[in-house]
Amino acid sequence: MVLFPREKPTGVSSIDILITGASWLLTMDSKRRILKDGAVAIQGNRIVDVGKTPDLLPKYPNPKETIDARGRLVMPGLVNGHFHSTQQLARGLADNVFAPTWIHDRAYPYEAACTSDDVYLASLCSCLEAIKTGTTCFADPGGYHMDRAAQAVEETGIRAVLSRSMVDIHTAGRPIPGKMREDTRAALDGGEEFVSRYHGAAGGRIRAWFSLRTERMVSDDLCLRTKELAGKYKTGVESHNSSVYDSVLRHKEIHHGLRPVERYYKIGLLGPNVLLYHMNWLTDAEVDMLQETDTKITHCPTAAFMGGYGTLQSKHVDMLHRGITVCLGSDNGLESNFNDMFKVMYCATAHRDYRQDATLLPPEQLLEMTVTNGYRACLWDDECGTLEPGKKADLIILETSGPEWIPIHNPVSNLVHAADGHSVRTSVIDGKVVMKEGRILTVDEDEILARAQTAALDIARRSGLEVFGQPKWPVV
Repeated sequence: MVLFPREKPTGVSSIDILITGASWLLTMDSKRRILKDGAVAIQGNRIVDVGKTPDLLPKYPNPKETIDARGRLVMPGLVNGHFHSTQQLARGLADNVFAPTWIHDRAYPYEAACTSDDVYLASLCSCLEAIKTGTTCFADPGGYHMDRAAQAVEETGIRAVLSRSMVDIHTAGRPIPGKMREDTRAALDGGEEFVSRYHGAAGGRIRAWFSLRTERMVSDDLCLRTKELAGKYKTGVESHNSSVYDSVLRHKEIHHGLRPVERYYKIGLLGPNVLLYHMNWLTDAEVDMLQETDTKITHCPTAAFMGGYGTLQSKHVDMLHRGITVCLGSDNGLESNFNDMFKVMYCATAHRDYRQDATLLPPEQLLEMTVTNGYRACLWDDECGTLEPGKKADLIILETSGPEWIPIHNPVSNLVHAADGHSVRTSVIDGKVVMKEGRILTVDEDEILARAQTAALDIARRSGLEVFGQPKWPVV
């Protein structure tokens, strides 16, 4: 689905940024070319040229900025395909609990206690962690005060799909705080207002979607009317779905015995602009429905490991074999406890062990899931995800001289199997250098982190969650 047609670059000799001397340049183009001594020329927010350094230097003799990438690897930025930016300040408050407890007794009380300023700080911290570990784009299913999340995205310079949470079913026994309860009309109005205000904001770096927060908590009416609105605004729909087996059983209790994907298919919600999260408990018939409708999937292995979701018995590998778009996500600082997508890629290799098949998920495929499939899931693959002329200038530069990198035979293997986000030194997003040599340039990182620590402790006290974050060992 092409929402924003790509502009063709015009001939230029004076450019804004010239990256030269890359020891390894992963283009991620259709041929998956890897260039030695690679170079990238950037004008505005677009890549205008990619090739060998000796070829590009004479063509662009006077760039405004030159970045020396000798001894380094240049590649497209990573996509975090499922990322609750507003939950960052709840890190450490939900260890060793099952999903119902995590959602209803930890996450929702935390969200209800957050002020607008708290959400802003949490989102800033999320964006900082993302940028510093190589993520240049993320998909956020939303919460509340999402205008402040949009502000954080705009200020830090990252690219994001953002949504405002929508629910209209509040069943007994699995409560959500009263201030988060809405009827169908209020949920639709809130979602539409957010999309109408923020879709295309931050110079096009923000795309606003609709979020059917959790499959159990959205009515057929809300689903269908949301689908209509997504068509009206030419945007997407996000939804948590089939995360744990308990969710599937609970959904069947509420929705007349239907499984979550089965219901979404039956009412006509599924489609190429729908992104479903987790998807750990599916039947073969539901996989057929996803393939038929070209519905996109985010696999979150690290969240599942933390919460005991049962993800290794899932059908994510089978979905990949059938050509379904499956990307990767970290979920949030409250569940995975980290948002480093290099770590997420490595953790996905656990499918090899569970299936006792070492040939599964080679590093090239895992990198494609985190770049190519990530942008496809966000409906941004027409503009992002490769280093080639005409694409948006979203890229990262990694240091490859550390002991975890030596020796380098296949740099993609090192990326997935050995490195982590600490290798990332520079990040360019939408043609702007937002991090250089490990330092964020767009906002005051030290001030944000200091304020966030104070705010996080205050939220924990106000929400009654403080006790769950205390050390288990004596502090003297």
